[in-house]
This record gives sequence, structure tokens and C-alpha cells, in this order.
Amino acid sequence: MFEELHDLVDNKRLTKNNLLEVLKEKAQKISIFDLMEANQYILQDVEFVQERYQDDFRQAYVKQFIGHINHIKNDRTDYDSRGKKEKIDYKQFEESLTTLHEVYDGVDFDSDKVQLIYCLVSLYATFILNEPIHSLDTPFPGNLKIKKLGKYYYCPVKGTQKDTEGAVCNICISREIDYDPKLNSSS
Repeated sequence: MFEELHDLVDNKRLTKNNLLEVLKEKAQKISIFDLMEANQYILQDVEFVQERYQDDFRQAYVKQFIGHINHIKNDRTDYDSRGKKEKIDYKQFEESLTTLHEVYDGVDFDSDKVQLIYCLVSLYATFILNEPIHSLDTPFPGNLKIKKLGKYYYCPVKGTQKDTEGAVCNICISREIDYDPKLNSSS
């Protein structure tokens, strides 16, 4: 997959429509059984979340990661006709590819579809939808959630996850919360 993404950059063909085509091609390889496996993976992860957040956490992750695969497969939007605002920043994309190479180093996407799902959704949310990787309803410790204020998104865990192995926080468009109470309130 990374070869196709680098090809878009190297050949100056990086547009939202071209990126979406690569993501769609990869998403078509994800079966219902792969989605069931991803759901099981999420259920296992929920065991490490405080009990009172488990249901919200599971629902948010299923919606974000499994639901977005269907969105990728069915997205027929012509993003490139929307003008300059919809263009992908080449430098940011190249930096994100470097990060993703580090996160997914040694992962065989043909056999590990859960990791493929996470990678596809991360790219789709960040570069196609211009949204944070985690949805606004994803619960974080302390009953915190991602907030949108104006045109920016703020994440309560981005600062603490920047150096976490396997985290894709560095490619996410959300900004680090500066612990301003209005950003951290749960409503």
C-alpha cells in the first residue's frame, strides 16, 4: 500500500480523489469476516478501559473504525472539484507517511486486516474528511472527549500519546488540549 501512496506523491498526483481510489482499492480486500475480527479486537481492547467507559468506548471505536471502512468503500464524493480548501498538503502527507511506516513497520496488511483497517481509517479521516482519527464521541480517561471549537479539533490525549508506539496521533489533525476547562468539559 505504501508504494501506491508514495507513487501519488512522487508523481505529483496526490489529490483527494486519487488518494480515495487507493484507499478504496485496499478497503475492497476487507471482508465481513475481517470486520468481525476487528470488532473482536475492539472488544478485547475494551477490557483495559474503566468499566463505566467500556460501552461508549466500544460503540465509538466500532463506529469510527469499522463504520469508516464502509464509508470508504461507498464514498463517491468528487473532492477535487471543491477547490483549494480541499487540497492535500504534500509536506504533511509525506510526514504522515513516514509516521505510518514507523507505526506499521513489519505489518503484513494482506494477513493483518485489523491493522489495515486502522491505517486506512487514519488516512481517510485525516486527509479525505479533514477530521480527527477518533470521532467526537470517543471517551477518554477523565470523561474527556475530542472537542471542536471553531474550525479546530482538540484532543485530550494527543500530548500524552505522541511518543506511544503504535499510536497514529502524530498524523491526526486534532490539536493538543492546553487543559483549558472549557475545552475539557464533557458536554
